[in-house]
Amino acid sequence: MNKFEALRKTMVDTQVRPSGITRGEVIDAMNSIPRELFLPESLADLSYVEHSIGLRSNRFLVDPRTLAKLLESAKIKENELVLVVASGCGYSSAVIGFLAEAVVALESDEDFIVESDKSLTNAGIDNVIVIHGALGLGASQHGPYDVIILEGSVDEIPAPLIDQIKDKGRILAFFKHGTICEAKLGIKSQGVISWRVCFSCYVPQLKELQTQEVFVL
Repeated sequence: MNKFEALRKTMVDTQVRPSGITRGEVIDAMNSIPRELFLPESLADLSYVEHSIGLRSNRFLVDPRTLAKLLESAKIKENELVLVVASGCGYSSAVIGFLAEAVVALESDEDFIVESDKSLTNAGIDNVIVIHGALGLGASQHGPYDVIILEGSVDEIPAPLIDQIKDKGRILAFFKHGTICEAKLGIKSQGVISWRVCFSCYVPQLKELQTQEVFVL
């Protein structure tokens, strides 16, 4: 077992399992995908820390505990199509790819697209496609989606994203409330989203979405 494999096992044992994660698929995914492959070499030693890691262009690597709890709430199935908005370095998309049939990772920063494509290849992930586009517009050409996940906190959900969720599909997002966030799960039924709070956390804000047309909660 090399250094990073040992750190990954420690992450699962001390951050993921103690957070009430009971779905074996989520634990297996977190234990299988090497976070260090998705970070610049200068940040690799921070791969398994307990907090989010800032990258660039308002992107970050969400902390392991928060990601695991979000995926526990999402209940992603192996036959589902998932859209990840603001995919950044691609790690969360890789983990979700372990759970889903296919993942569309939407990113507006072209450098992240090139880097995350390379990282996904190095990690042996072949069911994630990374595409370029405005975050608030989604990726309708590949939808509709069973699940949409926003990788960052927002005040509101852009309307085009709501339109791209299948009926009975889910959307998971972090909503900013002062200095903390609420992770919420929304279920779409006949065009209407019903929300419930899953847990509280801190996730950095996605400023790029603040000027988009929004769906009011």
